[in-house]
Amino acid sequence: MTRATKLWAPFGVAALLMTALAGSTATGASNRGSIRGLVVDGLGNPLVGAAVMVLTDTESAKDEASKSEKLIKQATTDIEGKFTAVNVIPGRYKVKAQAVGFSPVELAAEVRPNKVTVFDSILLRRVSTLNDEAALSTDSKYAARRVRGSIFHFDEAVNQPAESGDPTVAKIDRSPVLRAAVATFAETTTGEADASSFIGTNFAVSEQIGKDIGIAIGGQAGYGRGAPQSLKAITTVNANDRHQLTIALGYGRFTFSRHSSVPKLGQFSVSASDTYQISGPVLIVYGLEFARFAHGASGTSVLPKLGVAVDAAAKTRLFAALLPGTSTDAQTRFNLESGEIEFSEPQPVATREERPVMERSYRLQFGGEQILSDKSSVEMMAFFDTFSGHGVGLLSVPNDNPAAASVLGENQSGRARGVRVVYHRRITETIDGTVGYAVGEGQSLDPRGITNPANLFRNGLFQVISAKLDANFVRTGTRVSTVVRFAPERAVFAIDPFQGQINTYDPNLSISLTQDLPNLSFIPGQWAAVVDLRNLFDQQGSVVDERQELIASRYHRLVRVGLSFRF
Repeated sequence: MTRATKLWAPFGVAALLMTALAGSTATGASNRGSIRGLVVDGLGNPLVGAAVMVLTDTESAKDEASKSEKLIKQATTDIEGKFTAVNVIPGRYKVKAQAVGFSPVELAAEVRPNKVTVFDSILLRRVSTLNDEAALSTDSKYAARRVRGSIFHFDEAVNQPAESGDPTVAKIDRSPVLRAAVATFAETTTGEADASSFIGTNFAVSEQIGKDIGIAIGGQAGYGRGAPQSLKAITTVNANDRHQLTIALGYGRFTFSRHSSVPKLGQFSVSASDTYQISGPVLIVYGLEFARFAHGASGTSVLPKLGVAVDAAAKTRLFAALLPGTSTDAQTRFNLESGEIEFSEPQPVATREERPVMERSYRLQFGGEQILSDKSSVEMMAFFDTFSGHGVGLLSVPNDNPAAASVLGENQSGRARGVRVVYHRRITETIDGTVGYAVGEGQSLDPRGITNPANLFRNGLFQVISAKLDANFVRTGTRVSTVVRFAPERAVFAIDPFQGQINTYDPNLSISLTQDLPNLSFIPGQWAAVVDLRNLFDQQGSVVDERQELIASRYHRLVRVGLSFRF
């Protein structure tokens, strides 16, 4: 039996078992329906973590015994504010949506056999202004989620304005229910000398232990050159009314660069932080991140994490932070009961004298966010980046023999500083738009570095213009995200000026498409198909002389297709 046959045999057996199960259960569930919808706030922004309950319709009950309200199904909205309740017996029901700080809403729903009842948007309105609510609430689980774009990563992937100046996501008392998500994918890049392909799986499970402790475990596994290998665990403890402690452990295996064939390295990391709500609208986060090469090399990094956010007025937030700096290229995000787990593309590792170097980059940032109207907001931020040991993957292509190209993991050190402005507007009920501009001093490739690696990077002025358009069609279960990014000088940054805002590192055009698939009656959960296209114009910054060309790029055109499943 060949290696490929051995790898695919388990999938074939699983497919046969699933087919058999489908045949045995289709009759019992074929007449059931489902309910799907989107929960939003007063501005139309998705509410994450809102509780949605499907209850019996007591108004249509004919006898007293049937007039007592019964819970049929319960769901929690995901990072996009969406929920799904499957395998519901046809009939009339009441759908109730609620979240802390919002007035609950009840809507009538009729479920029909083999049909999906869709709520395009369930609107929840706040019960008070930000300052009034913050003064009354001392729940650190609720307060911690108000820090966005600084140092706490609860909803870093979402850049939305919020009603009354509060961009917090909704929080409810969580139940001890196991949540899980799995994404399998195939990925390939194109290039004359550095094309690669691999298959992989990202998974995460989460469980809330009581109301004070949450545990989330996630990992990556893959087969092929450049496939990621990692495992991480996150524990969140609500120590008291004002403190939320978070401890994260992680281990990953990777190579010097995305396409390198050198032996793999291992890295172990630990981070701990405390979110402290001092009083009312003042929030402080502090902690440390520790990282060390586990094998294949030696090196240690200890970086502080410190930030403060203050709601100066009902529509104004000020923030400042010192945090470890890096540029991540998100592959998948899972938002589960106990928090969010992000999986990134494999990152290159810097080398010095052919030995791997631990990254010790950090960022100092401060700025503010202003709500302009019920549909728009603007954020301004100044940043000062100091980077050391930052890995930049370079492709070295000899002019006389392109087939002999090799991949280098170069060590980028120095600084970058500048200002960024990000404007967000909700265009329609289904479409959001974001435009950003950053200007300052950064680094780019220096032609002298071809012969002298010590002069590989040089400082200079940079400009970056980026735009993002997100569309969420709840009725069809379709989500499309398009990002256009333009940097005239194709600068090489150690820390992306738009990190956590535009949510991409690509230099030109990228498109992501997610389509919800029909529910399988014998499996509780939601399936979705994903198509991710990056760097469609295939642009790379480069320098060249008479001997060779050095190309700096995260990747050439990248195509990723896959399936995701969550319950």
